[in-house]
Amino acid sequence: MMTCFRTRIFCLAATLFIAASLMSPPAYSSQLSNYTAVKVQRAIALQQQEKWQDAAEVLENLPSLAGFDLAFVQRMLGGLYWQLNEPSKAIDVLGLAVDSHQLEANDQRSAERMLADILLSQSRYKEALSRYYPLVKQASTTSEAKELTQKERADIWFRIAQAHYQVKQMKSSLSAIDKHLALTAPNVPSLSLKLIAQIQLSRWKSTIPTLKQLIAIDPNNKTWWLQLAGSYQRLKQPKEMLSTLVLAERQGIVLSSSEKQMMAQLYQQQGAPEKAAALMHQLNKENASVTSLVMEAGYWQQSKEWDKAITTWLLAANQDNQYRLSVAQLQLQRGYYRDALASLALVSSKEHSAQVALSQAMAYDKLGDIDSAFVQASRANDIEPTSQSQSWIEYLNHKRKTFNQAPLSPN
Repeated sequence: MMTCFRTRIFCLAATLFIAASLMSPPAYSSQLSNYTAVKVQRAIALQQQEKWQDAAEVLENLPSLAGFDLAFVQRMLGGLYWQLNEPSKAIDVLGLAVDSHQLEANDQRSAERMLADILLSQSRYKEALSRYYPLVKQASTTSEAKELTQKERADIWFRIAQAHYQVKQMKSSLSAIDKHLALTAPNVPSLSLKLIAQIQLSRWKSTIPTLKQLIAIDPNNKTWWLQLAGSYQRLKQPKEMLSTLVLAERQGIVLSSSEKQMMAQLYQQQGAPEKAAALMHQLNKENASVTSLVMEAGYWQQSKEWDKAITTWLLAANQDNQYRLSVAQLQLQRGYYRDALASLALVSSKEHSAQVALSQAMAYDKLGDIDSAFVQASRANDIEPTSQSQSWIEYLNHKRKTFNQAPLSPN
């Protein structure tokens, strides 16, 4: 994100330097010495032909200068050195020009601005700040600098915000970007910087209006939608989080599988498991993993869509046999006893042997096969004696007596 900010700085700084370097000397004819004025005119002519090096050499070879002549030439050299990709030299000469305070007020301010911009472009953030702040201070306290346009003040505050961000001074960065936004219409770069500072300061509630502004300006950017959902998650507002993801899809934002799974979980949390199941079903048509099938089956079950749940559990069990027991239990619940027996026969986990045997006893009992039911109940009791397995043995023996059959022994 900061890359685009840096690029904008370079472009703006270059524009300023070119403009400054193409100054016409007649306006300074009463201030520049005749000799210096002639050389400056020669340098400007070369500069207009984009002969940057030649123009610089003309100015560099001037004899010892002082006062206004020196400051004026140094300011021009700053622009030329920038064109020659020599930012360190540009900083040095612009610093001398500014600190001499020999330039007229408007030119002094322009040179200070150029110096600050190039310092920022060279990642010399603290030095840039020391040059920017006097500019905005002048803008509010002196009549000389009233010519600073609102746009110029807004631009300076934006760069101050960038510099503070780069040195991890988030509160100062946020304060500066707010001053910037008070002077200009919000845009993606300024709001992005504000958002970054708010996130770094964990001001999640404050990110909400910022993100809504970003979405209003740049509605097709998925990043803003997901970040808004993330902010609601931080604030423990699942309803708003779900609404954000729903609106994102309506806007045409393509959500990933994991993001759709998150939506399904939110539907379930909001008491709409049927919507969660339908969403997972749609997702599983494209790429059905075991995990997503289990999620869908669970949601269908919560929605009391029993047959859909069974179908989905079967798909999950075909990929991972550990879910056979889940299939069988639901089949038993729905009265599909023969299907349940078929599913139970495929359960391979020894860990669930006792549970499987007891479930088989239940199924056989429902099918009227008391002897097979008793065998499985006894088997379950042998594997893991429990009050439930004992109760089943007693129940089945009682049932045999009812039908005038001899009771069976578990042994």
